[in-house]
Amino acid sequence: MMNIKKYDEHAYEIDTVSGGKLAVDMTTLKNFDLSNHEHGKAACGCCGCCFTGDCCKDVDCVNGKECGAKDCHEACRENNEHHDCAFCHLAFDTDEKSHEEILKDLKELSQALAA
Repeated sequence: MMNIKKYDEHAYEIDTVSGGKLAVDMTTLKNFDLSNHEHGKAACGCCGCCFTGDCCKDVDCVNGKECGAKDCHEACRENNEHHDCAFCHLAFDTDEKSHEEILKDLKELSQALAA
């Protein structure tokens, strides 16, 4: 069984071998289809600009700072709280091996919380 750490009332941490410690927003997890993840589109609403380097036109991004995805319609709360977000990694990290591990951990977390 994985080691589950609660960040706060809305997020847990999973500790992956390849991705390190990643935050999991509980609302996003409840609405996430574990059998399918889309590359280039994060379930948490993050634009991915801090991963891809493509400017989202946010004022901080334009000035060469991290935008924190705050220009998105539904910004990633975990990125804004300076946590590495599991859903951002699934969408924008190109390491497929880490995706399999993250999905496995998300499934375990879902099952542990449902118990």
